[in-house]
Amino acid sequence: MSMFYVGQKVVCVDAEGAPMLRLREIYTVSGVDNYPDYWRGKWIEFGIWLVEAQPVSEFRSFAYKRFRPLVERKTDISMFTAILDKAKVPA
Repeated sequence: MSMFYVGQKVVCVDAEGAPMLRLREIYTVSGVDNYPDYWRGKWIEFGIWLVEAQPVSEFRSFAYKRFRPLVERKTDISMFTAILDKAKVPA
C-alpha cells in the first residue's frame, strides 16, 4: 500500500544517480505506479511520478524510497507572541 497520493508534496532524500532530481528539493506527485520494480538490487513495491521531473525512458517511475512526504507545519504569530509575553520583564 502506498503512502503517496496524487497532488502530495514530497521531498527528495536520495538523488544519487538521478541527475533530474535534486536532494532536498520539493516535488509534487502526479501518479503512483503500483507495479513492483527492481531498484539498486532489490524489489520495491511501487514507484511515483512527479510533476516537476520525469525519469529516463527505460524506467517507468522513480523509486518511492527516494522521497519522503513533506511535513507542512502551520504556525501563526500567536505562538511567538505567547513566548514573548512570558519573557517580558519590567522596565
